[in-house]
Amino acid sequence: MRSFYIGDDLQVDHEACEDLAVLVAGGEVDFEASPQLRAHIVRAIRSGRRRLVLDLTDVTFIDSTAIGVIAGTVERLDEAGGGSLAVVCTHEKVLQIFEITGVDSVITLHRSRDEAVSALALTG
Repeated sequence: MRSFYIGDDLQVDHEACEDLAVLVAGGEVDFEASPQLRAHIVRAIRSGRRRLVLDLTDVTFIDSTAIGVIAGTVERLDEAGGGSLAVVCTHEKVLQIFEITGVDSVITLHRSRDEAVSALALTG
């Protein structure tokens, strides 16, 4: 597993096997961190990953820019020929943002990485 430290508040870990990629973010995913998160997502999709897990367990804050990146991931997967995105989120404030923005109706939210990976394994 490799770790990427992006900005001052965001850490992204990337582990992949076959067509599954797991990206783990922590800290504040905001206007400054969103371009780096987008870059890692795009890199995973371009490398052939069609099932993505975005683990936000350690995210304490997320803004509308990051929500746009996450919603855009679904579109990027569709443009690449299809795929699935599962988001792991346990922080109540972050979950509220997903609910307020309605993104929870477009993506599947999970309470653990294992649950998300298992759900995506069923789609493959």
